Amino acid sequence: MPFEQISKLGLWVFLFLGFYFYQKNKFYSLFVLLLISFGLNAFTALAGTLWFPYKVVMFATSLFAFKYSNKYNKSTILKPYYLLIVLSSTVAWIATPNVPGVTFLQGPMMRPVVQAYTYVTMALMVPFITSVINSEHRLSWSLKAYFFLSEFIIAVGLIHFVFILLGLPFLPILRPGGEASEFAAFGLQGTVVNRIYGLSGEPKTLATFILPYIFISFYNYIEGNYNKGRIFHITALVVSFIVMVYTFSSAILISAGIGLIIIPYLFRHRFGSKILQYTVIISIVGYVFMQSGDSFTAHSKTTSIENKESLSMMDVLYERSFGRVEKESEERYESVALDYMYNVAPEFLLTGFGLGMYNYHLPLPKHGRGVEPIDSGWVVILMDLGLLGFLFFFSIYNYINKLKNDNKFYNNIILNSYLIGGIVGFLTHIGNNGLYQIFLFLGLSMAAYNVIIVSQSKNGA
Repeated sequence: MPFEQISKLGLWVFLFLGFYFYQKNKFYSLFVLLLISFGLNAFTALAGTLWFPYKVVMFATSLFAFKYSNKYNKSTILKPYYLLIVLSSTVAWIATPNVPGVTFLQGPMMRPVVQAYTYVTMALMVPFITSVINSEHRLSWSLKAYFFLSEFIIAVGLIHFVFILLGLPFLPILRPGGEASEFAAFGLQGTVVNRIYGLSGEPKTLATFILPYIFISFYNYIEGNYNKGRIFHITALVVSFIVMVYTFSSAILISAGIGLIIIPYLFRHRFGSKILQYTVIISIVGYVFMQSGDSFTAHSKTTSIENKESLSMMDVLYERSFGRVEKESEERYESVALDYMYNVAPEFLLTGFGLGMYNYHLPLPKHGRGVEPIDSGWVVILMDLGLLGFLFFFSIYNYINKLKNDNKFYNNIILNSYLIGGIVGFLTHIGNNGLYQIFLFLGLSMAAYNVIIVSQSKNGA
């Protein structure tokens, strides 16, 4: 059976399981299904628009949020966001360009509806999570579930890594344009270097999924809160770093570099006294990574023995991160979008072009399966929601920072873990779609904080 048929079948399985868990009140299982769905974007299909596992699972989580969340969730932090979605949809329809759509759901009239579904259902994860994770036991369980599911996705990435070393084919990639690729690779100095993508559909999607795990796992190791023991924890951390790097995702490599500076700084009240451990772990990870580098590039397809011998991992990393940005800065869709908005259509700066409408305003290509996406999540926010969208997410960051400061009193490791995940979500959104991480970890952080406050009030009583 072709993998494209398997991926469609997989989507139906996710849809069925989501509604089954919802109907049977198995909300723990629904939470687990939601977590794992973000790492399994290999299961994708076109039905008017592109569907991924998390999109179909969110039918069920959104139903839960509409039905139950008012009973448990009293937060008003998301109300401005929903008003912003309404405003953006209105702008989209008022300013719709007179151009035909490629497909019905990707056309100018329906595109805002499709995007509104994605934006709204992601936000509805917050009341779903805060409703389900509402006790100390469930909070502790949620972190264990996150570790386990992330390690499953990482293990598949490691298997893919071994397949590449052995020269064996792995699963094909179903591209947004409709074609399938047998592998993901890039060329450098006459050498073709293969990239890991596992079951995530794209290397950058796998890297985006892994990055919060790396920082959360790293933080928990520093705190001595080991996952299944100290040796297992550090081994899983090293493997996750290797798999993430060998996706060779330019954006995530840059985000990881920024995170290595920002996260210890923001949480210096926790990292400060453990600088030696921090240095040792970074050294171990760096050593293992560099040792694996020559082996990986040596087993990639090459056109020249000479070039293969001169290719270094540091050259590869630089070229796939800052070097690539420098070379492609003027050609990237992000540059085209920003130049157009500032110089041609500044009247849209405040509100954006409306949900999903940037492709019909900007001089960007379209294809048979819909619109050509912009990779940078923050550029997309500017195109869709304008500066008002930036203001909203700045308020979300401020809220996360407030929880971080409040937690200096409680020193709850799980809350700090989820706050770190949320901050990393802001970083992954710089060059890729990390929006789900912002809302996922916002919900988990709020759930953790609510549990702590309830626990403290009981103890105080």
